[in-house]
Amino acid sequence: MNGRHPQSAVLDSTKDYYDDSAMNLTSIQNEIRKLEPAERASLIDLLWDSLDAEHIKEIEAKWAAESEDRIDAFERGELPGVEGPSALEELRSSLRK
Repeated sequence: MNGRHPQSAVLDSTKDYYDDSAMNLTSIQNEIRKLEPAERASLIDLLWDSLDAEHIKEIEAKWAAESEDRIDAFERGELPGVEGPSALEELRSSLRK
């Protein structure tokens, strides 16, 4: 042997792997695209749970207020309704772009 501990070769190769494949947003996005839909949904949950609890409460409060504003505008006739299937198709179409 070369006098090195057998595990040092494994550690060295691991180090080289991580040095050569630095994680950046683009590489992460590319890997995410390879995931199955259920895996991506789990990732969303994981990322959401990783946010600061106070920040989550703030976001949820803003969404609740926005929802109420939209319902009120709809009830006053200021905001047109859209049927569910049409709304989903429009959303899917916008995500493909």
